[in-house]
Amino acid sequence: MTAAPPAPSRATSSTSGSSAAAEPATQSRHVLSALVIDRPGTLNRIAGLFRARSFNIESLTVATTLEPGRSRMTIVVRGDEGHLRQVLAQLERLIEVLEVGDLTHAPHLELELALVELDVPRDEAARRAIDEAVARAGGHVADRSDDAWRLSFTGRPDDVESALEQIRAHGIRAIVRAGSVAMPLHIPS
Repeated sequence: MTAAPPAPSRATSSTSGSSAAAEPATQSRHVLSALVIDRPGTLNRIAGLFRARSFNIESLTVATTLEPGRSRMTIVVRGDEGHLRQVLAQLERLIEVLEVGDLTHAPHLELELALVELDVPRDEAARRAIDEAVARAGGHVADRSDDAWRLSFTGRPDDVESALEQIRAHGIRAIVRAGSVAMPLHIPS
């Protein structure tokens, strides 16, 4: 008689020296898009499916579409492929979900918005460094008041992250990120 395998846990450790048994499945980033009926409770039901499968939602953006009563959700999650397939199948069964797809490996446009408040630059060199970082990232200085500067970045998530790294040393006070929005690119065949 063989013992049942141990239940998976959040913390993994291996006392036998074999890391293969203790390692969880590969967690990768997925960009999902869902067209849903816009009614109370829809967001909660969808988020609940991800929670039940232990997915961490990195960002979730919802907005109305051209069709009244319908909204588009962009959900960015980290998880393994097997669990993601199960969640997608469960989402497709929800009455409120009209269509859902994983855009991760398909051609798509994905953008994020970040608003940043930072200290007023101490000198001309710092001012130039911030202006150059903003220009490289395609952002703009939205407000240059006497007490703080407020910047806006809109671009691919990696580009926004890179811009934030470039200005981090200049006294960031606050960051507000809106999360990703994505749409498939329909390439003619």
